[in-house]
Amino acid sequence: MLTTVRRVLPHEYPKYRTHLKQLDAESKVLRFGFPTNDSVIDTLCDKFEATPDKHILFAIEDANLNFIAVGHIALEGEMELAFSVLKEYQGQGMGNKLMKRCIQWCRTKGILEGCMVCLSTNSTIKHLCKKYGISMTSEHGETLATIKFDQADVTTYVSEVTDSNLAVIGYLGKRVLNPLALVT
Repeated sequence: MLTTVRRVLPHEYPKYRTHLKQLDAESKVLRFGFPTNDSVIDTLCDKFEATPDKHILFAIEDANLNFIAVGHIALEGEMELAFSVLKEYQGQGMGNKLMKRCIQWCRTKGILEGCMVCLSTNSTIKHLCKKYGISMTSEHGETLATIKFDQADVTTYVSEVTDSNLAVIGYLGKRVLNPLALVT
């Protein structure tokens, strides 16, 4: 499956709420660090939707423009990354694509330090942290990833523009092929 990662526009943030609610119980625990119900997701998403400048989202969509994987960059205080992929799409490299794209965006915006909290049992996210040079320390069942990115270089900026444009082309292609897809 050809996947593109595109930046989510603020008016589309309600689709993130739907995505989070569609996660299976195990994936919700991996995303939030504890069992989470729809009420907690609603409270969090109300905040995300009210302050879209503090919550940057990147998504991979299916042919009907439903979010199947999302990278979340929280910019309240220290930058924090979080990722979620629907169960049936896990193991296909989507988390890797999302992490790469989120890192690229942060670097081009000069956001070079932050954190990520995950369960020590989350081998997938720990693998991605190692792959992207993010250091980790584990304590009491949680792993704290300390993020320190390199400054953006010319290649980073070119990749950002290229990936952004390819994502728009991919999105428009899905709209043409499926003009009745629901868009909020």
